Amino acid sequence: MPDSAEPTIPSLIDAWVSRGDQAAARTLMEHWHPMVAAIIRRHCMNADDWADLEQETFVSVFRALPDFRPVQPVEHWISRIALNTCRQRWRSQSRRPEVRWSDLSEGEQQVFNEAKQAGELVGDIAATDARGVMLRLMESLSAEDRLVLTLLHLEEKSVAEIAALTGMNRVLVKVRAFRARKRLQAMLSKLAGESEAK
Repeated sequence: MPDSAEPTIPSLIDAWVSRGDQAAARTLMEHWHPMVAAIIRRHCMNADDWADLEQETFVSVFRALPDFRPVQPVEHWISRIALNTCRQRWRSQSRRPEVRWSDLSEGEQQVFNEAKQAGELVGDIAATDARGVMLRLMESLSAEDRLVLTLLHLEEKSVAEIAALTGMNRVLVKVRAFRARKRLQAMLSKLAGESEAK
């Protein structure tokens, strides 16, 4: 390869793993940052946590790179690390209590009512403006249930893709999704009842 050619991702990984090349590490971070940032922003509502989660993800990535075996694309492997970083953060936080109608801001209440009238709360939650409210409700679910629902409904991943990203088997993904949807539907029904009582 001529000296003027741009280094490839595999050659940058090799430079970091074999020589601890800091310039290669910076280039890799710049290359992967948009993907990692997008994953974290989709899975974490609190913007104050984004930088920490990105840093934790990259620390894990660079520590594990010497053991990375390219049986899957490196981007898939990094996505899994970013998701696990988010999941570990959710586990470390206490589960929030269920959201009550009075917990929602006026804007969230309006969005909820508009989505309810349009019948979008029970349908495809990715297609609704109530996504923010839905993410807030999902904070009361377990870390695993929240992750499965986010990947399945908000990111529209297949069961097979979720199994590969999370390390769960396909049956467990389906069971978790079913149970989590039931819990979410119960919360939505409760909120709908509270909104009508106001």
